[in-house]
Amino acid sequence: MITHSWLHPHLEKGSSDTLGWGIFARADIRKDERLAIFGGKIMLIDEMYEIPAMMQSYTMQIEERFVLGPAGTEPEDTDFFNHSCDPNCGFKGQVFLVAMRDIRAGEEVTFDYCMTVSASVGSDMVFEMDCACGSPHCRKRITEQDWMMPELQLRYKGYFSPYIQDKIEKSGENRFSEMITEEHISPEEREAGLLLL
Repeated sequence: MITHSWLHPHLEKGSSDTLGWGIFARADIRKDERLAIFGGKIMLIDEMYEIPAMMQSYTMQIEERFVLGPAGTEPEDTDFFNHSCDPNCGFKGQVFLVAMRDIRAGEEVTFDYCMTVSASVGSDMVFEMDCACGSPHCRKRITEQDWMMPELQLRYKGYFSPYIQDKIEKSGENRFSEMITEEHISPEEREAGLLLL
C-alpha cells in the first residue's frame, strides 16, 4: 500500500483497550520528538460527505473550513491515533505530531482531539463523540467547542493546531479589551463615550 503519511519507527499500530486499535510506543521516546507527519487529500469539510462513510472518521481538521482526508481507500497507520483527555502528544504545525512529554515503551500514544477540532462556519458538519479514555480528566463528551475551555488552553498551550491557537489568541485579545473597557473607564467617561487606554 502507498502511504501518504509518516510514522516514527518506534511507533506501531496495536490493539487498544479503549477503541479497538491505537498507536503504541515500541521503545522510549523523548519529549518533543516528532511522532507523525499526516498526509492525505486536502478537502473542504463538507466534501467529507463524498467519501465512503467508513473513511469519514479518518479525516483531520487542519483549518476552520478544511480537513485532511484519506488519499486512498484504506486507512493508514497514522489514522489510528486515539483521543485522550490526558494525552502524551500534541501538534507543532498543522500536520506534525510531537511528544508533549517522555513516552515509555508500551504506552499508547494519544492526543486530545480539541487540539484540531472546531466548529466550521457555514457547514452543517458537527463533531461530537463520547469519551471513555479513563483519565481522571475525562470530559465524557468531546465537542468542537472544547478548545474554548480555559483549563485546556492552559494545559495544551503550544500544542494546538495553528488555526486553533490563532482563535485562542484572538479570543484572549477580545477578553483583554473587554476587561480594559469595563475596569478602566469611569462612569463619567462611559457616559461621555470616551475610552482612555
